[in-house]
Amino acid sequence: MDYKIFDRMRDLSFGQGETEDGQYDMERIFRAVFAGEAADGKRHIYEMMECSFFGCSFAQKWLEVGFTVQEWELNPKETMHGGLIVTAVDMACGLLVRFFKRSMSAATVHLSVEFLRPLMCGEEFLVRAQINKYGTRIIFLTAEVLRKDDRETAATASGTFV
Repeated sequence: MDYKIFDRMRDLSFGQGETEDGQYDMERIFRAVFAGEAADGKRHIYEMMECSFFGCSFAQKWLEVGFTVQEWELNPKETMHGGLIVTAVDMACGLLVRFFKRSMSAATVHLSVEFLRPLMCGEEFLVRAQINKYGTRIIFLTAEVLRKDDRETAATASGTFV
């Protein structure tokens, strides 16, 4: 994943008020982010978790990314570690914030997650992040963790980013 693309967005004009153009550009940017590799060659958590792009909406300000629960992510009960579910939510929200800010910078101020169902090894899941309010400095989001096969909610979240 190449996060530096967000920093280069500052110089680009995209979605100049047109939802259609904005949607096209949002998909193009996220496909490039997910196709790229980190320039420093290090193995970051977002690379280890193997996040993939699933969909987005420029008009409704949401992003959906996918994951597969890997063996190294399991807790002693053989379900995905809660902290890594939080990490997946934080990654999805952070990516969405970076896009709309047109910046590589996105800091989590607050993130609250409620766990509803366990995720098992090999299970695919999606994180759908949604911007609810975009202020001059603070961005409020919600997110849902969904099992991919039946779209059952495994966790819900709310967060504040700058």
